[in-house]
Amino acid sequence: MSTLQELIRYCSEDHHLGVLLLTGEWGCGKTYLIDEDLSEALSETHFIVRVSLLGLDSISELNNAVRKQWLQTCTPFLGKLKQERERLKSRSSLLSAIANVLSAINPVKSSIASAIVSVDPLEYLPLEPLVEDLHDGAAKKRVILVFDDLNRSKMDLNSLVGTITEYCENKGFATIVIAEDEFLGSAMEADPAVYKMLKDKTIARVVRYVPDFQGIIRRIITQNVWQSREYAEYLAEKEQLICDVFVSDPLDREDGIGKYHNFRSLTCALQDYYRLFTALSERGARDTDRFLYSYITYILVSRNGISKDGQPCFDVSEEEIRQLYPGYAPETLPESIREWIEYGIWDEDAVSEFVSGLPGEEDQEKTQTAPADEPIPVP
Repeated sequence: MSTLQELIRYCSEDHHLGVLLLTGEWGCGKTYLIDEDLSEALSETHFIVRVSLLGLDSISELNNAVRKQWLQTCTPFLGKLKQERERLKSRSSLLSAIANVLSAINPVKSSIASAIVSVDPLEYLPLEPLVEDLHDGAAKKRVILVFDDLNRSKMDLNSLVGTITEYCENKGFATIVIAEDEFLGSAMEADPAVYKMLKDKTIARVVRYVPDFQGIIRRIITQNVWQSREYAEYLAEKEQLICDVFVSDPLDREDGIGKYHNFRSLTCALQDYYRLFTALSERGARDTDRFLYSYITYILVSRNGISKDGQPCFDVSEEEIRQLYPGYAPETLPESIREWIEYGIWDEDAVSEFVSGLPGEEDQEKTQTAPADEPIPVP
């Protein structure tokens, strides 16, 4: 059963005894799977409310984020509520003046006027796991809560887990938590008691996402808006090469090293390669596959490192890069290109000088049209 089918099965169950934990490599497309594939598959029956835990450092912040996302996804009223609150704020000076007058007459009325300005209506709206679809009629849909970026939350893990468990067990929400592969191991090392609670009481199912790499790469190539039609056609022609760079090596190797498969980094690599593609095209350079292969490789390694015995490592030798990326050709990446990749410094003159020294179509034509040597007479 595919990862998507596992998620659909969980979301379609009537009763949930715990949270579904969705794990996978950092950047491998877990959030995209939820926002696009799962949302589309369940669009007729469910609302997907995804809350990022990135930067949240308190239970109140978390609960407020859930309310806002719940409203934004499930009802059309959030915009009106925000407008109303802004309207109250814009009249706060008038209300303050009224409060000052009232305070001299009746302190109680003064406090009421002040309270009007500070009230956040979101705090008083009940959250329901089953709501009417106000967008297109009175049909009821189930709400799936998705908590993303678990590894990057600032909250105490015990409090965070307790709050998520509350939504699932006591408030009746089907709940999915997204985390990187290393989360459970890190939780066990950090606090064995919290880890035991996670395994015994909170997490009902763990699903590891192994993406359809070829399908996602094809979607990246065909659905992104590239800088020119010519470049879009070029990337479409090079789909298999891009797949070879990204996923050709087995996920597990006997030597303990492996690739990280980060689709964001790959997309950035394809977006930025356009500059080099343009320079190579103007030169009419031949054998450009090596440039594309090496460029993608260098970006993936510089941004994500490689995996050594399950741990990220950025101290990577050229030999280790070649083991994982056999088509990597360091000579295609002079210092000017490496500085562009690492620091964003595009040295037009240095790049032009490098590209002008490459064999191009003109050189090939000269070679093909050059007069052959005079034959040596045979006695």
